[in-house]
Amino acid sequence: MVLRGPFVQSVIETGELQAVNASTLTMPRINSIYGYNFKIIGLAEHGKHVQKGDQVFRVDPSSVQKYIIEKRESLENEIASANKLKASISNNIQDLRAQLRNEQASFDIKKLQLDKSAFESEAVKKVIELEFRQAEIRLDRIKRNLELRPKLDSLDYRIQKIKLIQKENDLRAAEQTLNQLIVCSPLEGIFVVANNNRTGQTIKVGDEVFLGNIVARIPDIRTMKVNGIIPENDISRIKPGLKVIVRLDALPSVPFNGTISKVSRVCIEQDKKKVFLTEVLVSETDLRLKPGMTVRCEYITYESGNEIYVPTRCILEENKHFYLYVIKRGKIAKTEVSTGPSNNIYTIVSGDLRSGQNLVLPEKIITGK
Repeated sequence: MVLRGPFVQSVIETGELQAVNASTLTMPRINSIYGYNFKIIGLAEHGKHVQKGDQVFRVDPSSVQKYIIEKRESLENEIASANKLKASISNNIQDLRAQLRNEQASFDIKKLQLDKSAFESEAVKKVIELEFRQAEIRLDRIKRNLELRPKLDSLDYRIQKIKLIQKENDLRAAEQTLNQLIVCSPLEGIFVVANNNRTGQTIKVGDEVFLGNIVARIPDIRTMKVNGIIPENDISRIKPGLKVIVRLDALPSVPFNGTISKVSRVCIEQDKKKVFLTEVLVSETDLRLKPGMTVRCEYITYESGNEIYVPTRCILEENKHFYLYVIKRGKIAKTEVSTGPSNNIYTIVSGDLRSGQNLVLPEKIITGK
């Protein structure tokens, strides 16, 4: 029968669901002073739906805790050394001031003796003058020491303070590292545990994993895509922006809307067929859509709300012309038509036709049956 109404032309192919965005969780990238490989002591269940901020795995902190204990002891020693140096500096200044008072008194006495030596013999005067010069030299030396000592002591104390700050920074960094050993999910999604590079098996509690190695991935299931294929014979009708109906193999009765976001420019061979890779963005957010699920994509290449179309098997092709056997007033009339888009069952036609007319299959005319 000749039909009229909505018409859809499509290409149906398989694909696989993937998340558009995903976060990769690795072993914490911490300083190698704590070691190179660490043991997993806590791990969320593979395939678990996690929320942002949920704890997903923990790393053995024992080596970091040992380092913290050692650094605390070292810090206490440096604090004691700094206090001792500070006290020593204060004592040194007091000693120098006491020496200065003594040398000043000695100098004053020698000066008085020098002043009174005017009536002494030349030999005695010479001795008194030499003693005065010695007292003067000692006094100047004490004054210079008293002037320079605080600067040198200040430098020594600054060096000790730098050592102390370094120890404090090391300890603070180690304490912050402890927090890094508890890894939380950066987004909502499905927790997918990675394989251990050593064993090739899925990582489990008790495994040792090198720093920086991947532990798990968390796809963001709020935005999903389909990695699909298109046979080379159909690629001319496929382009970005086309509407796509996505159906899960596990739930074929529920359609999800999508659009083509990418079409590869290079043809590849897959299962002995030449195909082009496509990427389809799924419009809806639905927890039933999970990474790795197999789907069927219906690529809508033509869509119209009101067309005349007939079953494709009713069309006869002769010398690049197309005909239909239409029943008119009880008789079979061979009618030439023009054809348009077609799908798996129907083809759009135009010509001397109207909706509801009955058709005869060409093979029945040819065979006379």
